[in-house]
Amino acid sequence: MKKLRANLICRILCVLTIAIAPGVGASAAQASEPKTVADFFLLVPERYVGGYDRRFREEMLRGEHRGVVVDIPNGYISYDASDNPTGFEFAIFRKSNGRYIVAYSDGVSDNFDWEVGDGYTFFLLSYEGGRWRDVTKELLPVAVNKRLAYMLPRHGRSMKWWVREGASATP
Repeated sequence: MKKLRANLICRILCVLTIAIAPGVGASAAQASEPKTVADFFLLVPERYVGGYDRRFREEMLRGEHRGVVVDIPNGYISYDASDNPTGFEFAIFRKSNGRYIVAYSDGVSDNFDWEVGDGYTFFLLSYEGGRWRDVTKELLPVAVNKRLAYMLPRHGRSMKWWVREGASATP
């Protein structure tokens, strides 16, 4: 009788495990995919965000640094602290297929040490299958000009650009 009861309990547990496990796995996979600008900001490799390490980015998201704007609903983060000569904008754009494009620009900074030869950084990235890929050349109608500062939108989808005083917009 005890063996029959133990066998029955074991079978019930096996059936429950099989029934529940696929849903748990799907939820875990979905949870690991980035969905918000904060998710992407923490996930992007350091080389793409001006050398800001993950710990510093976590602090930014928690509001531990001055000059940080975190706008999750609009997919936008910026940093331009008065005590830091560098700043940036980081934004996500949702594509029609549900995937995202990440944009990064350091053209918003009030970097007083900037010189015409330094140039600005701007790029677009895609994240698919756990891999980052630079898609700037694929998505922009013209080549990126490092003499231009690209300003990412906090609202909408249109970027602006400007030329730093003393620089030329032509190569």
